Amino acid sequence: MRTLTFTHSFPSKRICLNPLLNTVTLGIGGNIGDCCNRFEALYRHLNRNKNIMILDSSPIYINPPFGFIDQNDFYNATITLSTSLSIVQFFGFVFYLERRFGRSKKREFKNSPRTLDIDIIFFNNLILKRPYLTIPHPKWNERESVLIPLFLQYLIPRARK
Repeated sequence: MRTLTFTHSFPSKRICLNPLLNTVTLGIGGNIGDCCNRFEALYRHLNRNKNIMILDSSPIYINPPFGFIDQNDFYNATITLSTSLSIVQFFGFVFYLERRFGRSKKREFKNSPRTLDIDIIFFNNLILKRPYLTIPHPKWNERESVLIPLFLQYLIPRARK
C-alpha cells in the first residue's frame, strides 16, 4: 500500500516580471538527513543567485523508494526557474549544487540513498541526447516522484484561478 504524504511548500514564489533567457524545470529528491531543511536551503541558494529567478515550486511529496526498497522514503519536489545560463553551464551548476549539499560524486549503486538528487526535467523545449545528459529527463513521465509534484505545481493552482 502506498502512502502519499505532503509537507509544507517552499517559501513564497517570486513574481517574474522580467524572466531570464531560459526556463528550466528541476526535479529534486533525497532521503538522507533532514531533506525539508536541505530543500529550503537549496531554494534560498537558488534565490540568491543573480543568474536564476525562481518562478514556481511544488509542495514536498514524500513517497516510498523504488528499485532498491530497503531505504528511507524519498522527499521529492519540482522547481521551475528562469536562468541566463546555457544548458552546459546549468548542468555544471547542478553538479556543483549536488556536491555543495552533500551528495558524493559517485553513487554506491543504482537507486541508492542520497542527500540530494537534482534532475533537469526540462530546459526550454530542448531535446538533447548525450552520454552524460538527456533532456527531457528519461522516464520523467513514468515516475510518481516527478509527476505528482508537477501536477501539484501546475494543475492545482490553475484550477483555483
